Amino acid sequence: MPFGNTHNNFKLNFSVEQEYPDLSKHNNHMAKVLTKEMYEKLRDKQTPSGFTLDDIIQTGVDNPGHPFIMTVGCVAGDEESYEVFKDLLDPIISDRHSGYKPTDKHKTDLNFENLKVENLLFCFLVLAPKKIEYTTIESHALLTD
Repeated sequence: MPFGNTHNNFKLNFSVEQEYPDLSKHNNHMAKVLTKEMYEKLRDKQTPSGFTLDDIIQTGVDNPGHPFIMTVGCVAGDEESYEVFKDLLDPIISDRHSGYKPTDKHKTDLNFENLKVENLLFCFLVLAPKKIEYTTIESHALLTD
């Protein structure tokens, strides 16, 4: 287990009001979705690998974002995070990806002949995009601060 839950058990000695982060000046999807009630419901949960709500939201707490650029503001520490913290992550994913629901399936068509492109620059952007979102590899934990 990459993380023990001792830090989370210690934090549970404090009230939700003491632990809930001030997100009033944050511009990210996590700050938009996370409420004090949701924080209270999820703060004592952890994945089998030991990831907690505080681990997941830490990046968004530390980086309030830019007023004109909406960032995600959280990271799923492992595969189980998506299930354990679905109350937080599902609305963030839906908001970030224009209504993508947990029941939706990603449509993949790897046949380049099906691309219909009139603009060569657009074709370059589609065929060589810069990956700016981070994902996890099944059964491998991504370490956070």
